Amino acid sequence: MIYRYPQEVHDLVKEWCTKLRDKELAALVNDKCGTEFTASKMKNFRGNHGYRNGMKQWTGEEYWKYQTKYPQGMFEYIRDNSWGVSSKEMAERVKEKFGYEMTPTGMKQFRQRHGIKSGVTGWYQKGHAPGNKGKKLEEYVGEERAAEIKKRIAATQFKKGNRPFNELPVGAIVINSDGYKLRKKQMDGTMWERWEFLHRAVWEEHNGPIPDGMMVTFKDSDKMNCDISNLMLVTKGQNAVMVRKGYRSEDPEITEAGATLAALEIAVNKKKRSKK
Repeated sequence: MIYRYPQEVHDLVKEWCTKLRDKELAALVNDKCGTEFTASKMKNFRGNHGYRNGMKQWTGEEYWKYQTKYPQGMFEYIRDNSWGVSSKEMAERVKEKFGYEMTPTGMKQFRQRHGIKSGVTGWYQKGHAPGNKGKKLEEYVGEERAAEIKKRIAATQFKKGNRPFNELPVGAIVINSDGYKLRKKQMDGTMWERWEFLHRAVWEEHNGPIPDGMMVTFKDSDKMNCDISNLMLVTKGQNAVMVRKGYRSEDPEITEAGATLAALEIAVNKKKRSKK
């Protein structure tokens, strides 16, 4: 069943809607008719029944002049004094000046809602020197605290020359997240000083260094098959065309033909562009 307001509510709203804003109109109707309108419910009621108030929306200046939630002048103070001031410090200033309590998070959200910039990122700026730079542990935590820390970490601290118990030997082969085989070639160095792609290494063992702009690919599209008979050299442009046009296959002969066709298409397009 749809609830219907009595006619006196409609008459009252119709009479006063052009003179009062929704908040004041709701209070008037509630007082006269015993209803429980809020400002938003009154707005919906007017919209549903075509009672227009003809009032324009408040400008930002009017809003801060007539609003009652925040102390008068607080917005202007925050707006004019925020640059270089953290949310915590600004919240303390507002409490001291206006007696209005806001948490640092509340102040941050207030400034974000109203487009007030502080210029404070909370990040270390480029060139900032850490407070403990060049200091020994004892200098910034004290000798007693430093002794406790050293004692606590001693049991799990790597000693010079130690090797992890699960470290793989030279020649070990693993599979990375992209499905390629990697082979360990030495124990020390960075990641790519210690590891190499197996299919590239096999090609170079048989044919020498891979030229710039070229790449090794698999004839049968199987990344696990790194036998030299299954590897071929293509340009990066050929590879892109083969992927885009679907010229790869599990059949090595079809993939080789696809590489040839891709090279032909690249040559034709290049010729056309040169003529234009």
